[in-house]
Amino acid sequence: MFDRFRRGHRRRRLGRDWLWEDVVDAVLDFVRSRSVWVVVGNTGSWTCAVTGVVYCWSRPPSFAQYAVVQLACLVFQAVALIPVGWPGRSATGRDIEGFSDLHEGLTLMNVCGSWIFGVLPAVGLFIIFDVDTESPPWSAVFFSGTALMLACVAGLITGVFVSDKVRTRHREAAGPPGVSGLGDSADGGDSTDGVDVDSGGFDGD
Repeated sequence: MFDRFRRGHRRRRLGRDWLWEDVVDAVLDFVRSRSVWVVVGNTGSWTCAVTGVVYCWSRPPSFAQYAVVQLACLVFQAVALIPVGWPGRSATGRDIEGFSDLHEGLTLMNVCGSWIFGVLPAVGLFIIFDVDTESPPWSAVFFSGTALMLACVAGLITGVFVSDKVRTRHREAAGPPGVSGLGDSADGGDSTDGVDVDSGGFDGD
């Protein structure tokens, strides 16, 4: 009975160790991949927007402060575009497509989630508690929300343009589809020869 209990306990421990090993390996693979830059860029732009809200919450924001928040969000969005613009020399067409889809999905989630779960609920609370529209909290929320939205929209537009250029360059480097070199020409030579023979037969007739 005790042997069976020990064996069951050992089996569960081995299974737990294997599970953690798989999780750690998956995390390490993701950290070493270029996809991590998309996460870093979108997380950084969101953090800059939240920092702008906190900093300007109790003081009237100036145009210079808004410009700093906007520039910081744009810089991190540029970081998120790294794998889209530079997928690596060994990247396949599927990798390029995956980087583009990941950037588009996370950036949309960033801007939509921030407005749906951040800006709009804050505005609703301001209205409920009758916060003065000229007060710093209103300006802080709208300034930071607008900075994040503009940065994400710029990142999405740039990502589409850059991804198309990278796909075109990859297709040109891979060569035209369906062409495998001299073998295809040799296979197609029978039909060409047949046409020539038929043409010659008509001339002879």
